Amino acid sequence: MLDLIIKALPVFLAIVPFFVWLDKTKRLIHRRKFYVERLTAVTEYIDNYYEQDKQKIEKDCAAQALVCSEKVSHLEVDYVIKEYPQRFFIMINKLIAARYMVNITLDDRKIILTAKSSKKSYQKKRFLLVGCYLVSMIIVELNNLLVFLMNQLGLATFQVDDWVLLIGTLVSLVIGIFVAIISGLLFLSVDALIEIYDDLKVQHVSRN
Repeated sequence: MLDLIIKALPVFLAIVPFFVWLDKTKRLIHRRKFYVERLTAVTEYIDNYYEQDKQKIEKDCAAQALVCSEKVSHLEVDYVIKEYPQRFFIMINKLIAARYMVNITLDDRKIILTAKSSKKSYQKKRFLLVGCYLVSMIIVELNNLLVFLMNQLGLATFQVDDWVLLIGTLVSLVIGIFVAIISGLLFLSVDALIEIYDDLKVQHVSRN
């Protein structure tokens, strides 16, 4: 099987640029259509809903249709339009990614974004999550590492059944993948929050 893969690899590498070119052309066409439709959506929202006295549910639905996400309401959309209109979609997507770490409050009809930790604290958490992701790779290979160490320490005579090794490999694989997925998802949220912390004027509110 490995021999077939090696033999087919040069052919695969030769035709990849052609498919990349086709995909790029197709994506450019769809991207232009996407931006035209998005411009229409933005114009409609600003003309009909931005800072307009509409029913909350109507404004929320319009805001969610604009950004294609149910994780935000019109409050977040209005806030980002006001604070960072030049990169609205970039900022709103990052805010959506960090939504569960950011609270929205109204103070005298003024929208305020708050977080439970400071930017510096989230930067430390980001490094910690990178470490957890790297550890997950070690966990995946933990069973093989233990066998290797046993051989190096002269414990090869300590025999176990094949099914025990298989179960150990599966357990380490499941745990490693779980840690990798969780740390990866948290990293994306924390990283997005760090990037919008200053631009969207997120305020640190102590848990106390």
